Amino acid sequence: MKTYIHSKIKNIIFFTICIFFIGCVDKFRSPDLPKFDSVMFEIITESGLKKLYVSHIDENYNFTMLDSLGTPLARRVLKSDGKFESIGFLPPKKAYNELFVKVLDMIEFNNSKSMFLIDNENFKVRIVDIYK
Repeated sequence: MKTYIHSKIKNIIFFTICIFFIGCVDKFRSPDLPKFDSVMFEIITESGLKKLYVSHIDENYNFTMLDSLGTPLARRVLKSDGKFESIGFLPPKKAYNELFVKVLDMIEFNNSKSMFLIDNENFKVRIVDIYK
């Protein structure tokens, strides 16, 4: 009887942990944007100037963020199912995922400048160039 109760408790704990981790998965909507090859953004943060390149290939959106020296800070792909995947070995940063989605909204609504507060960090974003 005691083993049966321990087995049930273990199952309940296991399923609770599984449900918790399923809820932690970030999923974003993949917007329907006008077709473009790539867009370059200039981003100003407290830590300095950054460049963000967004390209649209097939149904996916590729994001590459570089610091002022050209060192990659983030390389991610937003798949058509709304999930981000890393490109290469750079660690994912949740704030950048949110920034990338907001940048897609800028493209969708033709905003050339915008300012975002994500995880207590200010991002001043402006479109530098669009390649169609």
